[in-house]
Amino acid sequence: MRKRIVAILTALVCLLAAGLFLLGPIRFGTGTYIAADSPMILLDGGAGEPVVMWGRTGNFQTGDRVLILHNGTMMLSYPAQMSVYFCIRLKKGDITDVPEEAMELLREMGWLEEKELGQNQ
Repeated sequence: MRKRIVAILTALVCLLAAGLFLLGPIRFGTGTYIAADSPMILLDGGAGEPVVMWGRTGNFQTGDRVLILHNGTMMLSYPAQMSVYFCIRLKKGDITDVPEEAMELLREMGWLEEKELGQNQ
């Protein structure tokens, strides 16, 4: 009887957590990491423009593929900004994995210097 109650309570807690996750602003995303003045990411399915990541970003290098858990909202600034809860490296990469248009945009805005490329943030 006790095991049954524990199993039912566990199932209810899991359902509640799943519901809060689906209804809440928490989202997953993937993209290419860029080590700039502030850590940035080129989101897959985005407009192709870098997004500044605030929060726990990890120790990555420019070009790494990352999975991020973020708050689901983007601040309307230039470049855009988002709060990140955590990042996980999916695949190591290098600067050749970042589109040249994005790198040129960052250089024009003063967010990227040649000496910083590939360095950890």
